[in-house]
Amino acid sequence: MLQTTDPLFPIGSYAHSYGMEELCADGEISNREDLQTFLHTVVALNLQEFELPYLRFAYEAAKRQDYDLICDLDEEIGASKPSKELRQASLSQGQQRLRLISKLRPSPRFEELAKLKREKRIVPQHLIIFATENVDLNTPLPAALAAWAYQAMAAPCAASLKLIRIGQEGAQTALTNALERLEPIIEHSLGIDREFAGAFLPYLDIASQRHEKAYSRLFIS
Repeated sequence: MLQTTDPLFPIGSYAHSYGMEELCADGEISNREDLQTFLHTVVALNLQEFELPYLRFAYEAAKRQDYDLICDLDEEIGASKPSKELRQASLSQGQQRLRLISKLRPSPRFEELAKLKREKRIVPQHLIIFATENVDLNTPLPAALAAWAYQAMAAPCAASLKLIRIGQEGAQTALTNALERLEPIIEHSLGIDREFAGAFLPYLDIASQRHEKAYSRLFIS
């Protein structure tokens, strides 16, 4: 798990700001305080209400080898992303993660996911592959949730180094502050049922859609 959550693992996450670049271009995020606010609101809400619950659903489905449910979850995750860029980011990272882990640690679970992809029953979304991989590694669910949450908080901090005047120390300060609030976010996510999972984030969706038409940009999304 540590190997594949490390930035060194080449799934292309470094090339995405997940809508943050446009927010910086508009002046919504221009310093460490703005970045911390973004992490505590937009990123935290998306984790708590959507990503962590769906990671748990996918983890439990993979554990039971319920591939019909995995297909349904994969479709729901894609449908929840109104921005084409965010859908493409999830798709490209999911495909790359599946390709790499299948090569590094072959497993019948990964073979089944590859088969579903060939049959066009899954895209696959990044969350689906991450969940299945951690089931295959026997990673406990709390650790898998914490690892995903860490990635979600760390990615905007890494992107901020290219987008605003913040510096390594400022980015790490913002990240440390965000990580101190992760435990209640993860705990709350455990109580969310599938029918109520989802985060309404027009602020981020509009920024992502505007980024698609930006004159110049540093990040893919």
